[in-house]
Order: sequence, then structure tokens, then C-alpha cells
Amino acid sequence: MNARCDGTTSALRLAVGIMSRPTNTPQRLAVRDTWAATAGPTVLHCFLVGAVIKRTPRSPWDPRRAEERAEPDGGPKGEILPNPHAAALAQEHSRFGDVLVLANSAEIHAGGTSGLKTITWWQHVATKLPNVEWVGKCDDDTLINVPRLLSRLPSVDSASPRALFGTIKWGCYSDQRNKWEPSYKTWPCGRTAFARSQAPGEAANLSLTYEGPYELALGWLFAMPRRLAVLLAKCKYANWFHERALHATHEPFLRKEDDPLNGFWLYKCLREAGEGPVEPLRAMREGEAHNMACISPHGLYRRPSNQSIAVHFLKTVSAMRYVAAVLRSAARGAPLHSRECCARMVWPTERFVHSPSVCNELLTPEERSLEEQLDVAARSHGGAALAGKGRGARKRAKKALAMAEAARAQVS
Repeated sequence: MNARCDGTTSALRLAVGIMSRPTNTPQRLAVRDTWAATAGPTVLHCFLVGAVIKRTPRSPWDPRRAEERAEPDGGPKGEILPNPHAAALAQEHSRFGDVLVLANSAEIHAGGTSGLKTITWWQHVATKLPNVEWVGKCDDDTLINVPRLLSRLPSVDSASPRALFGTIKWGCYSDQRNKWEPSYKTWPCGRTAFARSQAPGEAANLSLTYEGPYELALGWLFAMPRRLAVLLAKCKYANWFHERALHATHEPFLRKEDDPLNGFWLYKCLREAGEGPVEPLRAMREGEAHNMACISPHGLYRRPSNQSIAVHFLKTVSAMRYVAAVLRSAARGAPLHSRECCARMVWPTERFVHSPSVCNELLTPEERSLEEQLDVAARSHGGAALAGKGRGARKRAKKALAMAEAARAQVS
């Protein structure tokens, strides 16, 4: 076990906190098997899992809220519950040393990336990782092309002390609603229809409470110098915000949105410290940070290439393995992207539509063996029904693959 996530004085180029839900064991396995395995000793990956569960009601704009309130207990009211997976997570950490269940962090029970874990990561960096240059955050369905990322991060001595690297956007935020709106540097805040809307029970004119605009980095991957993480960890405003959101029992509740929230904290905390705003490095372009696709070479959803720094929306072990293999082949100058192999490995509903042989050229013998084991396990969960066609068969294939990956994660 490598326990550096618990704390180390080793010199690190980069430490990445990976947002992960308690049950995302297969995703964590996929990260360990792919980009984290080849990142090198100066790059540290640590999974961030909430210590407790925050039962947060659906937003006032969600049409499912009425159904939720009809539940026998009246639905969530902001209660804090123990994490039922605490023992399994402790066992996983004892084996791999990379699962951080930090005090005062929480998962939002309805799913998604919880902003109630972010500041605890910055606090951990401030107290336990004194010799890291850059500190980042990403999702557990993101594959990082580490060599490309490191080539884009200058030495901290030559970078601005307020540097921010990632996919940069503009936003405004209201801490009276815990909501943000997309914006731009010359646009007034509170301009969108949503900002001007009023949910049942809300005060009027909350559009006037939006602050900014400020620059933020999207959460699929961003990085900043350690000093900014320390600044956030010590910031009175960010700590007040986190405590209010963690213990909220009425609106405004915090519901995900950790990307614009972290940008807002930087905006507020730099002002609190008497400093100027963040100074973003050259932002990742669409070809460098994007969601996964098997066909299109353009747009937000695109197939991976040697230019990719962060590939997002990889929801299975096989999907992560596929992108790692494509980037490996691209680095050798012979990209082996295949539409059929991509569909088989990236989209569970397509797995049993294509023969395993369509991936033979791309995968190593060991990777082919692992994929064969997944096929066998998935078929044991789904039986002959996986060989059929149509929506029903594909749904069964997706469920069977998820069960197979979860089973493998327990024994790996």
C-alpha cells in the first residue's frame, strides 16, 4: 500500500483530488489501472469520498419534488446520516492507500459531484502535503493524459501566484440561492431568466444577489498552485459557506455545482486577502478537454487523440481502458481508434453487438484477457438474454456489465 495520500513531505509536481461516490468502486479501479498507474512518482492521485451523507431535497424547480415530499417521511430535510459504506471504504484504503474520507466532508445523497467535499481537500493539502507544486481536482470518470498535462503546467516559480489551469468559463453566483449563472467579463450579474425567476417560497429580487462576474474552471479537471489551496483552506468566507451548507435544514441547500462554487470561493477569498482575481493560464481547448465520443473528431463530444489532456464521461472500466489504449497508440504515432472497438468498450449497451476481435489490434494480451473476463462475468449475470437485439437486451447488457465490474472490483 502507498499511503502518501494520508500525508507526505515528498516533493510532488501535482496532487489530484478525484471526486468519487462511495459505491464507485469500479471507477476507482479503472483510474488505478490506467492513468494513475503510469503517472509517475511526482504525481499523486487521491479519491475524495464524503464521510457522511447529506439528505438534500430536490430543488424547488424540480418536477420530482412533489413525488419526493409524498414519501412516508416527507422526503429529505437536510439530515446528516452515517455513510453506510464506511467499513468497505476503510478496507479499500488500507489496501490501496488512496481513498480519503475526510472529516467534515459529505456526499449529497441524490447523486452527482458533491461540493461538500471540496474545501476538505484544500484543507488536507494545506496540512498534509507541504511540498506539492500544483493541486488539482477532477472526476472519477475523467482520464488524464498526464504527460500532456504536465507539459502545460509551468514551474510554480515562473507562474502567477494566482494561476488557474483548466477549461475556463465566466460566471456569477448567489450565496442566497446557492446557484450560479453563466456570464462573461463585461456582462452584468443577474441577467438570465433563471436568475430573475422566483421559486415558491423564495424571496423576491434574488437576481440582485448574484456576484461577479468571475473566472472559473470546469470540474472535469483543473489545477492551481498550492498557495491557492492554502488560501481557500484558511478563508473565512469559504469555511462559513461550507459549514452553512453542510448543516442546512432549509433552503438554500447546496446541490452539486462544485465547479462554479470553487471559482466563486476563489473570487471571494482573494478579495478577502486583498489580492486581485485569478490569472488563468492558456485554457484547454475543446480538442484538449472533452467528453467521450466514438465518431466525431469535433465539438464537445469527440473521440480521443494525442491532443487530449482530459477525456470525460468514461463511465466503465472498459471505457477508461479503451481511451488509455488509444492514447498509448497515439503516442507511438499510430493511433488505433476504431469505431467498433470504441462502441464495444465505451458504451455498455453496445458491448455484445460487436465481437471482441474488433479490439485485438488495439489492446495488449493482458488487456484482452481482462476484457474476456468481464464478458464471462457479464454473461453470468445476464445469460443468453445479452445476445439478443433491441432496447431490452441492451439494457440487460448494461446492467450485467455494471454487476460484473463491481464484482471484479471487490476481488481486485
